Amino acid sequence: MDSGDRILVAAGLTAAVVVGAFVLWGPGGAPRVRKRRGQIAGLQNLGRTCFLNTLLQAFAACPIFIEWLKKYAKADAHNSMITTLYTVIEVVNGTHESARGTPVCPLGVLQSLRAAGWVIPADQQDAHELLHVLLSCIEEETTAMARKPGCLSDALGLGAGGRAWSALASPASPPAAPLSLRPASAAPPDEPDLVEPEPARLSRGVSRSLCQLGAASRRWAVPPARPAPAPPTRGTLASRLHCTVCSAKSPVRYDKFDSISLSMANASTGRTGSFSLSGLLRAFTAPELVKGVRCTKCAQQEDGVAHTKHIRTVSFGKLPCCLVLHIARVEWAGGELSKRGEFVAFPETLSMAPYAVVQQPQPELASLIAEGRLRCGLATLGTLPGAGEAGEARAVYRLAAAVVHVGGPRSGHFATYRRGNGFETNRWWYTSDTLVHEVSLQEVLRCTAYMLFYERTKSEPLTHHF
Repeated sequence: MDSGDRILVAAGLTAAVVVGAFVLWGPGGAPRVRKRRGQIAGLQNLGRTCFLNTLLQAFAACPIFIEWLKKYAKADAHNSMITTLYTVIEVVNGTHESARGTPVCPLGVLQSLRAAGWVIPADQQDAHELLHVLLSCIEEETTAMARKPGCLSDALGLGAGGRAWSALASPASPPAAPLSLRPASAAPPDEPDLVEPEPARLSRGVSRSLCQLGAASRRWAVPPARPAPAPPTRGTLASRLHCTVCSAKSPVRYDKFDSISLSMANASTGRTGSFSLSGLLRAFTAPELVKGVRCTKCAQQEDGVAHTKHIRTVSFGKLPCCLVLHIARVEWAGGELSKRGEFVAFPETLSMAPYAVVQQPQPELASLIAEGRLRCGLATLGTLPGAGEAGEARAVYRLAAAVVHVGGPRSGHFATYRRGNGFETNRWWYTSDTLVHEVSLQEVLRCTAYMLFYERTKSEPLTHHF
């Protein structure tokens, strides 16, 4: 091989190396980050923002919460907390088109909080408090969505607006069809709409169609705003008072909640000598003696005492789709704050049926009559087999994330154990700001949890034969 051939071979090899480097690393010379779809990314710490990062990772492990955010997120919304949360969570989970595998910056969430008027002090670094701040900001947005004014045809119940537009566009002539005074969605199929009678002959220069619109507005009130959609963490507590003197029971009171704080002060350790999540829930729902409560029935009796002792009972009236449990570890003892570091055992699968008022599903009467299974009249509806089992199936939850806190009552660091997403829901990850590595389920269940995120499992319909 002569010198010319050697030069050509060397040039070819050099060109091949250059092309290969361009393909692998790109024009910038830096290695490309090849990210597998669904790979979990870390979050940058912007200066004491681990309490925010740990919540974002916990929410990213809750598919029901993500689907709710997706339903109400808007692509063109500026500084929207719902849209920002959904985008950041999608990037963290590696399901967003802009995901690159590098740590995600949560600055957009902080900007959305500031745009909504929320100011987080520098000394406020508690993940549980921030949880309620984020959910309050979300609720403010959904309330604004529900109060958004509609068009004139929506207020007057004129349907999609075709006939209303023709009436306003041609004020000199009446509409071809009479105006309907009931929204199309409110009229049953077998019931005719209310029709405004044709007005009398008008004087010159007055629009007949505008008079019809005015009459419709007087006859049909503006429909109330639809209720704001509640977040998946929203549940209801049912409480009731029972008088110990006359046995009178007060009406059931319902209070909304987004998380439940469980105290270890009144919980028992059991035979194992350690706390458990079921023991904390039993202590939370245990009957409580309340003194000095006014009883109306006792006050009406002769020589009756108006204020008596009552027994207060609490249960879960409505279970949320995403159950957030907060273990209150910071207590005031000896004139100062102290943090309890005891281990609280918690399961991967949690049944809330013992602590909830489970609504038994009622089968359709027509189907029972058609199948010839109704033998005892209406009393059979409350005693059908499987009714309680179906209610208990809807009260089963699966662990999605566990938040831990390392440090004292006034300082420390937050981290999250979370599930994978997509086809990797059986894999667990430890996330601490930018650090992400896989762990076992046994390690998760051994952690000293500060907050627990559970999601309701999908239960299969039960089939029973009579």
